[in-house]
Amino acid sequence: MSKYKTIAIDSASEWARLTFAKAMGKSAKDLEKIRQVNDYPGTTERINMVVRRMKDYKTLGINVVITAHEQIEKVYARGGVITPKGQPVQEPIAVKGMPDLPGRTCPEEVMRAVDNVFHVRRVNGKTTWIARPEALGGGGDDWVVKDRFNATQIMSGLLPADYAEVAKLAAANPSCNWNPPYLTLIYGTAGIGKTRSLLTFPRPIYIIDVDRGTESISKEAAEPGSEITIERVESEDTAEYDRFVKLLEAAAHA
Repeated sequence: MSKYKTIAIDSASEWARLTFAKAMGKSAKDLEKIRQVNDYPGTTERINMVVRRMKDYKTLGINVVITAHEQIEKVYARGGVITPKGQPVQEPIAVKGMPDLPGRTCPEEVMRAVDNVFHVRRVNGKTTWIARPEALGGGGDDWVVKDRFNATQIMSGLLPADYAEVAKLAAANPSCNWNPPYLTLIYGTAGIGKTRSLLTFPRPIYIIDVDRGTESISKEAAEPGSEITIERVESEDTAEYDRFVKLLEAAAHA
């Protein structure tokens, strides 16, 4: 068993940039290298492999949580958005709200691999984990969510942005099948409180900060006995990718 009860990645969006840096052989000082189409397959497959490796951490008693920004993705039929000359512009077959991850298939593959996916927004002024599908509006589909404990039975799927509180509510609800540890992805717009909610997960907690977002919780992390370890990783340097993987494995087996 690991000494850490939670491992967190903040955020998937910057982790993706780090993984592109690995594919591109890019250094942090290089401002000229631009990602190309052929950088996508290796990048997205590395992300998928690491997420599936994280599933193994649950057997060590570790909760894993990943934060991500949000995006609205247009899904096209085979052939993509390219339209033959003289033909009408192809309309998307779906418009979905989902975590900000690169490529067409990577967001879907990551969401299939994790246990819980919550969209984060404010409800009556409070940061809330949304566990029920909500319409995008404007003719789109839904913000994508999923869970493995019947979360919609708690407050109609409008969960407090607090793991400890959700755990208490789920354990007390006979309709919920609460069986942690979980691999959870929470995604939402910048500044909504995703990083701050990491403080509510079981401790000791190990956070790999690829986003510099943990500055918002540095005071809490610095308090004596906080049991919060933060390791910062540079998202634009190829050498940092191997360090990221080593940090992840070391934390899991600490």
